[in-house]
Amino acid sequence: MTWVILTGRQSDLDQVATPHKIITNRDYLAHPSLFRGQRPKVINLSNNYGYQSRGYYASLLASSRGHKVIPTVETMIDLSERKLYEHALPELELALNKCRKDLGGVFPQKVCIFFGIGPSKIWDRFAKLLFDWFRAPALEVHIKDSAEWASIRKIGFHPLARMTEDEEKSFIQCLETYTNREWRDTKGRTPARYTFATLVDPHEELPPSEISSLRYWAKIAEKMGVEIEPITKRDLAKLANYDALFIRETTSISNHPYRFARRAQQEGMPVIDDPLSMIRCTN
Repeated sequence: MTWVILTGRQSDLDQVATPHKIITNRDYLAHPSLFRGQRPKVINLSNNYGYQSRGYYASLLASSRGHKVIPTVETMIDLSERKLYEHALPELELALNKCRKDLGGVFPQKVCIFFGIGPSKIWDRFAKLLFDWFRAPALEVHIKDSAEWASIRKIGFHPLARMTEDEEKSFIQCLETYTNREWRDTKGRTPARYTFATLVDPHEELPPSEISSLRYWAKIAEKMGVEIEPITKRDLAKLANYDALFIRETTSISNHPYRFARRAQQEGMPVIDDPLSMIRCTN
């Protein structure tokens, strides 16, 4: 699958910094035939994601063209005002404060998270959770620390134009890590037209579907050019590889199937059960 990186200006990212195709958001908007017949993954590194900016329209158009893109316009809107993302803060602050002991009880005023990767392993749990909530290449989190509890003052985008030299080096490394781990190992098989991820828990006592039923479904799907691949709660990072998600675990909004459903929705993937249905059915 082709990776395409969009920048605000040609000079924002050195062409030799990554093996992936780099074009400006202006060119992406103006030339719809560039990726006709392809389904690239688009990483939008525009310096401005504001409403009706080129960065905003680039992600909007990517979704319309069937290209998977981060960040989506939904993420841009979510992070435009604190009141739109404050529902995520309790869980994020809980993860943040679990870092306190390893950090010696002192938090920086700002931390940058690139593709769900923090400045050190101490930040892993928080960085991954932040990326689950807000799929964006580069985020900055402003922290207010007190004697016993650290709170989040603001979450925002961290554009290339504002990165220091060291931050840009770290960003390029995280970009390479992210694009490398997203590739699916095809194991020499002839690729199907579509691949459905099926979230299952092999140890669940009363699963929504029997394994024998899922195997039968997979046989029928194979005849129709659809590959069914079982995944577990450990596979959230590779969910974007698939074309759809079928959740066959017992769901609630407080467990990992809801996180999978939300991630799938952010990726523009069809998903059953979808997050809104989960919220309605568990209320």
